[in-house]
Amino acid sequence: MKLHSFIVFLGTGIILLSFFTALAFAKKEKPHYYGYIFAFIILGILLSVNTIASNKYAWRYAMKSRILIEQVLILFQFLMVSLFFVQILKNSKFIKKIKWLLWGSVLIQTGLIIVVHLTNTEIRPTTVPNLVVLIFCSFYLIDLMNNKPTVILVKSSAFWLVMGIFFSSCIGFPVSSLIPFVSKSPEYDNLRFQIFSIYNMSLIIMYLFIIKSYVCLKHPQNL
Repeated sequence: MKLHSFIVFLGTGIILLSFFTALAFAKKEKPHYYGYIFAFIILGILLSVNTIASNKYAWRYAMKSRILIEQVLILFQFLMVSLFFVQILKNSKFIKKIKWLLWGSVLIQTGLIIVVHLTNTEIRPTTVPNLVVLIFCSFYLIDLMNNKPTVILVKSSAFWLVMGIFFSSCIGFPVSSLIPFVSKSPEYDNLRFQIFSIYNMSLIIMYLFIIKSYVCLKHPQNL
């Protein structure tokens, strides 16, 4: 099995583990933003299924449709993450900027998806959400540093969620920015797969952080 395929299957296993962890804490009292996180996990499972199916069949059947499905799922994942930040930063001075960035970036990303599929232009619509999510994370960290701490961070569910999202976006933004500059020639396919593997590994770490955030629900004073 090639490295990139192994990472996809490993990542799918970790996402499923996060799904079952979420189910285990379904009856546990928790903040409303976990509804967005649970939806994010389900979308992640659908993305993995789409990726596995495409690796097996897409080079022969409906490659363009597979990419469209992937990009739409990523758009909805971005929306869930953004609503999570709206929830945890609802009392922040940055909340208006977050809402403007949220809806503006949704429009831009939707436009890019349409352009890519009408013109076959090599633009990664994921570049925009990764950049915007990095900005959201910076807002959270600025608030964290400017306000008197009221929770133990290592036991804070929100902190682990943000750190996982931050780590993934830090990797995702340069990777999605780099891909358009890599030749589409068959001899470069392996390079493209390895670059995507780096991003997929960052996603695995993010889902592990999500699992950790659920475990933190055992300490309700540190939500």
